[in-house]
Amino acid sequence: MLKYILTNVKERKTRTIVMLLSIVLSAVLLFVSFSIGTSYENAQQKMARGMAGSAAISVSPLSPDDTVGLDDIPELTSIKAKAGMLEGSALYHEDGYYETIDLIASDLSLLNQINKPRLVSGGDIENFTGYKVILPDRFTSKYGIEKGDTVILQINGVPTRFEVAEIASYDTVFLRHTRGATALLPESTLAEILQKKNGYSEILIEPAGDVSAGELADTLTEELSGRPLSVSKVVNEEQIEADARQKSMPFFLISFFALTMSVFIIYSSYKVITLDRLPIIGTFRSIGATQKTVTRILMLESALYGFTGGIIGILLGTVILKLILRGMGDSLSAGIEIPVVITPAAVLLSFGTAVIVSILSAWIPVRRASRLPIKDVVLGMVEEKHMPNHHAAGIGIALLVVSVLLPRLASGKFLYPAGGFSLLGLISAAIMVIPLVTNLLSKVLERVYTVIFKNEGMLAARNLRDNKNITQNITLLFISISAVIAITVVGNFVNTYITDVFNGAELQGFADGEMDEDFIRQVEGMEGIEKILPVYVFNNEMQCQDHTFSRLEATDNLELYNSMFHLIYSKKDMEVSAISAFSETRSILLNEDVLNRNDYEIGDSLTLENDSGRNTYTIAGSFKSRATDVEAVIPSAYAIPDFKPAVYHFLAYTAADPDSIMIQIRDLFGNTQNWSRTVEEFNTDALSTVGVFLEPMFSMTYLILLLAAVGIINNLLINYIQKRRSIAMYKSVGLSNRQNIKITIIESLTSGIIGAAIAIVVSYLEIQTIFLVAGPKISMSPDLDFKTFLSAGLLGILVTLAGSVVPMVKSRKMKLVEEIKFE
Repeated sequence: MLKYILTNVKERKTRTIVMLLSIVLSAVLLFVSFSIGTSYENAQQKMARGMAGSAAISVSPLSPDDTVGLDDIPELTSIKAKAGMLEGSALYHEDGYYETIDLIASDLSLLNQINKPRLVSGGDIENFTGYKVILPDRFTSKYGIEKGDTVILQINGVPTRFEVAEIASYDTVFLRHTRGATALLPESTLAEILQKKNGYSEILIEPAGDVSAGELADTLTEELSGRPLSVSKVVNEEQIEADARQKSMPFFLISFFALTMSVFIIYSSYKVITLDRLPIIGTFRSIGATQKTVTRILMLESALYGFTGGIIGILLGTVILKLILRGMGDSLSAGIEIPVVITPAAVLLSFGTAVIVSILSAWIPVRRASRLPIKDVVLGMVEEKHMPNHHAAGIGIALLVVSVLLPRLASGKFLYPAGGFSLLGLISAAIMVIPLVTNLLSKVLERVYTVIFKNEGMLAARNLRDNKNITQNITLLFISISAVIAITVVGNFVNTYITDVFNGAELQGFADGEMDEDFIRQVEGMEGIEKILPVYVFNNEMQCQDHTFSRLEATDNLELYNSMFHLIYSKKDMEVSAISAFSETRSILLNEDVLNRNDYEIGDSLTLENDSGRNTYTIAGSFKSRATDVEAVIPSAYAIPDFKPAVYHFLAYTAADPDSIMIQIRDLFGNTQNWSRTVEEFNTDALSTVGVFLEPMFSMTYLILLLAAVGIINNLLINYIQKRRSIAMYKSVGLSNRQNIKITIIESLTSGIIGAAIAIVVSYLEIQTIFLVAGPKISMSPDLDFKTFLSAGLLGILVTLAGSVVPMVKSRKMKLVEEIKFE
């Protein structure tokens, strides 16, 4: 039996290649899509942890002037590693730019245990003493700094010269959540500069393997109670995982399409094998072979294909994954290393899909064939009549209507479940309606094609009717084109959404730093300045009951504030009433998320309090905005006497030449710490990072189309096998190869157009559903370019036409006597 299987595999080279190709491509696409999503998620978690690395707990003195020593931390079995971090700050000045530099130092032998710095050269840090510094490549490439150069950092207002000992990747301790850069100094040097030679600014602690951050924090809090030390978690692990998962969702969206297509294509591939082998199977059965024996032959052959294709797919997928992630890491201006994360789940799912679906795909057709008489199996009479299922079509139409209406009717907590049901419902409805649509179009096209393409057109249109293989082809094409359109549109939107946060906002530049009234007057007097909006900022210092606002701002011009930051109010007339209230009373505007999260309502009174004062403000409205992350806005006319802000901390402006104004603003700041950018600079920086992460997602759409091409070839082969006797009969009475090719092309072109049209309609509805669900969280709509839909549809049609070449070639080589003699 094994010899027979191996002989078949060896002799049928074309079939073996097509079969393995479908399995390998399916396994590769599944493996890469799952692994790249996991790898990206891991990189996001790594970025969020930043300097802490594997540490989860931080112990620091209550007073910033004090220090904490390693000896202050008790020896506990729940602690795996700990490292002291000495921290300071500096400024770097060049060409009008002032960068904030965070200075850090540690015992490198301990630091390496929790977050070892990664040098660009790939080596280890050696001879790191004296006035030397290690800087991240993101910083050095920006200012053209090389290893061995001298840089001047202003520490406590004093210029200090350092030699660049090494250049590190923007990774590990150099990752940061705030603007500026991080510089690593020798421990003794920074201790000397800061005059802190007997301790550290904080101790970072990594828990033992089975100890959670919460458990260790509780233990240390109890152990250190009564001492002037603070114990806290370094990061919110749950929030990090949730955020990372959200950002990696586009890759898992690809995995969903890949899994659907893989199952569909592998099943179609085995259907080809089974149909091709039915005459031989019938012969075996006619000479005494049992159904079990015949089934076992095909099951073993399918297992061979599944195991081989699965293993090759995973090995090839690993290589492709490493190349993609390496390219992403090299292209990122941030220089972030994206680790290759291959989980057992990704391996098992990819390999399991290849093997299990292969075996089931062989068993199902054989099971169906076993119901046919042995005579019919021997003769290869496997054509089945499929009556249109009007009941299924009716359910599909009803499901389509419900899927379109449900997200438009749902709201609040029901919006996400409604959106999920809608997306699945649209795909399911399309699959159920496709046979009915194909049959109806076949009847119409039969008359049209008869006029245009004569008898060949009529035969091609008739061949579409009740043809399960054609409807499967259309379904596969619809799924693949939908995937390409959805991924492209969502990817383009993500690119626009992230890299153009100021979309709709009027400001053209902004400055973040301390600015007094004289500073503002000088900016107002600059040539070319048009509008200027100074803002008081309260970061994590304004309390309201149990809530502390992460960012509260005060302005004296709400109308200009609205236009500068493109505030979108929750209700139509709310902006007018808010402007009126701002000029007359102690009013407060809240971000919609803050309003809903705290169950506040318009008109409620809130008591605001900081170290300088306390007063009651009335909620006058709510808003959402992409251009600012502010949680609340109050009138500066009341904020000044109530909370006594000393200076402005933010400035937005418009100008005839934003770049010229920005240069002058940076010059005004002088040595003062600030972060000032034009909107164009900000968008360019964001684009350089986001584009790299989206590129693999766009590239994988071509792999989806390649996978679809393999599936389409299989379906066309199935169609050819089922129709080859009728084709032979037509040829025997005068059908030429040219006419047969013409019929095949018309069939392929028509099925491609139908699949593309359905995909465009369903994709449009899917995208509408996605943004209806996401609408409350964003403040812009997707730009639906019809060219994206049209180009994806044309690609699908071309793929179908390309796939039709295989059955055309086989029909040209057809031996009429061998095909007809079975009759």
